[in-house]
Amino acid sequence: MTAAVLLFHAWWGLNDDVRKRAESLRKEGYTVATPDFFGGHVASTIEEANALSSRFEKDEAALTRIADDAVLDLGRSADRIGIVAWSFGVWYTWKMGIAHADKVRAIALFYGIGPSAPAGPMPAVLAHYAEHDPYEDIGRARKIEGEMKAAGKDIRVEFYPGTKHWFDEPSRPEFDQAASALAWERTRSFLKEHLATR
Repeated sequence: MTAAVLLFHAWWGLNDDVRKRAESLRKEGYTVATPDFFGGHVASTIEEANALSSRFEKDEAALTRIADDAVLDLGRSADRIGIVAWSFGVWYTWKMGIAHADKVRAIALFYGIGPSAPAGPMPAVLAHYAEHDPYEDIGRARKIEGEMKAAGKDIRVEFYPGTKHWFDEPSRPEFDQAASALAWERTRSFLKEHLATR
């Protein structure tokens, strides 16, 4: 059995940023899958992405099935799965962490976290937050972090001063190379720690 990683894309759709990240992880020895929540549609502007994500998120059950199928498919060949997600994909990653805590050992989240601390089993969580983010509340993330730690769960929220939402996406003007590199140094160590053979 092998370690595998799923990448859940942001509201832009399955774009080159995600594909390149997948290739990088494959070179590190992971089996990597990149499920497409938007059926091949990709946005390049905020307005397009807002319209695109709004169109598809109306059927949350269908998107959840895509995420669920991706976990189950990888689970046939890998006994340890990690999920990395950006904004839009964070919610589906959180759901998969709760639903498949036996297979999903680690989730790394860029600019977002689940709605509340889960009561049941949950894989290890690493969440990356920008300082200047109109879409996400670092205070809420810290609250959930505290609740989960108090319940004995493995969670870490990292904060990147001076950054904006999308700081990890090279195609965006908000991309911050230094912050992205640091976030991925942490993410690689996190995945290695939790997906390594024990």
